[in-house]
Amino acid sequence: MKPFWRRRLLVPALVLLALNAGTYFAYTLPRAVGERTIAAREVVLREEVAQERSRVEGLRQRARTIEGNTTDVGRFYEALGRKGSLLKIQEDIVGVARRLGITLGNRSYANEKVRGSDSLARFRITMPMSGSYRQVVSFLQGIEAMSHFVTVDSISLHDDSGAGYGRSTSLNVVLSVYFLDAEPGHGE
Repeated sequence: MKPFWRRRLLVPALVLLALNAGTYFAYTLPRAVGERTIAAREVVLREEVAQERSRVEGLRQRARTIEGNTTDVGRFYEALGRKGSLLKIQEDIVGVARRLGITLGNRSYANEKVRGSDSLARFRITMPMSGSYRQVVSFLQGIEAMSHFVTVDSISLHDDSGAGYGRSTSLNVVLSVYFLDAEPGHGE
């Protein structure tokens, strides 16, 4: 038989054990599960915040690009001449070629509206010419340095002579000059 004090303490010990187990299952276990859930949710939220920051940075970069493009378009329109300035631009282009000693052939011209614009037009100049490689490179550098907005659309080279340094090269250069044909209007 068990001592008396053990029999008397058995019931309160079992009651305390039951209360402890009840407290664990009622309070401690749900709290531990909740903390794990919160920790997992924290990881997910941190990932979402990182993704949102990445998206925001992408949008900021896009906004900077749009601002830069807007500035470039403004400078482009400021640099454009009017239709009346085309003769001066043609003379400047021909002057660059003649100063360099380049032989010019018969030029052809085409005038066209730029699609999507009410006021912007393009004047295309096709210039057959011949000269040394150095002259041709200097001509292209001279075109690039002009204050007018002139683009080199294409260059077709044709060798006129045999091998040797300083040989003459024939080429066909297509240039475009953009100008305002009218005041900028709707659709710009």
